[in-house]
Amino acid sequence: MDPEENVTFVLMRKRFRALGSGVFSYWQGFDLTKQFLIVAGLVICGSMAILGEWLNGQIAANQLRSRAESGALYMEGFLARHVEGSLSDPQVAEDRRKELDDLLIGTDLARRVEGFRIWRSDGVIIYSTDKSLIGKSFPSSDIKRAFAGQVVAQLENGHNDGEGGDAAFRGPLIEIYAPIYRSGTREIVAVGELYEDAAEFIVQRGRVQRQTWGIVGVTTLAIMALLFLIVRRASNIIAHQRMTLKAQLMEAQALAEQNTELRKAADRARMDATKSNEQLLNRIGADLHDGPVQALSLLLLKLGGAPEIAVQTRANFRSASEVNETDLIPSHIASRVLAELRELSTGLVMPEIEDVPLEAALRLAVDQHEYATGTKVASHYDGLPERVAHPLRICLYRIVQEGLNNAFRHGGGRNQRVSASAGQSAITVVIADDGPGFEANSSKGGRRPLGLQGIRNRVEAFGGRVEIRRRPGSGTELEVVVPMEGNDV
Repeated sequence: MDPEENVTFVLMRKRFRALGSGVFSYWQGFDLTKQFLIVAGLVICGSMAILGEWLNGQIAANQLRSRAESGALYMEGFLARHVEGSLSDPQVAEDRRKELDDLLIGTDLARRVEGFRIWRSDGVIIYSTDKSLIGKSFPSSDIKRAFAGQVVAQLENGHNDGEGGDAAFRGPLIEIYAPIYRSGTREIVAVGELYEDAAEFIVQRGRVQRQTWGIVGVTTLAIMALLFLIVRRASNIIAHQRMTLKAQLMEAQALAEQNTELRKAADRARMDATKSNEQLLNRIGADLHDGPVQALSLLLLKLGGAPEIAVQTRANFRSASEVNETDLIPSHIASRVLAELRELSTGLVMPEIEDVPLEAALRLAVDQHEYATGTKVASHYDGLPERVAHPLRICLYRIVQEGLNNAFRHGGGRNQRVSASAGQSAITVVIADDGPGFEANSSKGGRRPLGLQGIRNRVEAFGGRVEIRRRPGSGTELEVVVPMEGNDV
């Protein structure tokens, strides 16, 4: 390709692309209703145009067919008696020719019929109003179709009969070929050809076509108007429904936002309650440590035997059958009370874990248990988040603390295990031991600051669940699952 032509082609392609982009942008500027009306209007107009064209074609063909049938009936009724001879060699006698000439030449009928011919099966003209054509042969497919029994009609603009013929008429003509049957039979002896002036036919056809197009146009306008009304009505309904749905959506969004705020407020209240509870426990533990514990420590230094203390101890702690003399020694009683108070205060007072990661807080609970009991705890941590809400960190710390205390008190501290892991939606903590089982020792031991029911209450406050699997003679397993949703920082 020539470089200049290539440049021209590229420029034209860019212009077409720009034009297409502009048209598309302009089209996008319409709303959906206008786009639908435009597309529907184009489809309806195109369909009605095709329908109108088809109807006009059918009307014109039917008109021509009607005129051809009329001409065929005329030729069959009028010409059959003028054709004589055999099927292979039909003839028109001289007197018959003169009779036809008197009828078809120079008469009122001649003003409508421009020409008339009679054909033999081999394409030879045996009669014609144009005498120069008699005896000449002009084979054609139309003559063969007429000899086959068909009536052939077509609209022409003038005609030429071939060599020797005169182009005497240059207006529109209807050319009709019709078979001529032997009188009283269905044997075709010849074919008649008739040229009829088509001016009046064309005028009538044009008038009918205009009427047809008028009907099609009015029908199209009626359909378009009806479509417009329907679309407008539907658009109003859709707009109303859209506004209603929008209002309902806004109301639903407002309710959802309100519910979210309420849930957040509930979460904050739950967190604050947990934090306040821990602060209260810390204060109680500190008060026990700084008050009764210190006083009992001082008492042990100065305490002597006092019978009334033994009697009160016998009444408050055990039945008479269970008390031995050693238990009634006041210093021994004070030592037991001091140990109980220290254990109580130690369980209530929590170290500062607000700014440490969750794993470090759980490790701290394990380390304190190992230090207090002199036992070993196997621990495993997997995928714990660095930061969680402080109340949740306290909850998990207390769970590990209480779970290990129960494992020590009821299971003898045998094979104590702690595992903590985090998935996509929850944190799971499991505390287990290989002791004789919880059921076997459920009656031993005193009250703890955080019992199993306390664990359940704490976990359920965070939307979690607690499962205790007791295996008599094989230990106990405590599993806690807390969801992270709503409990993150």
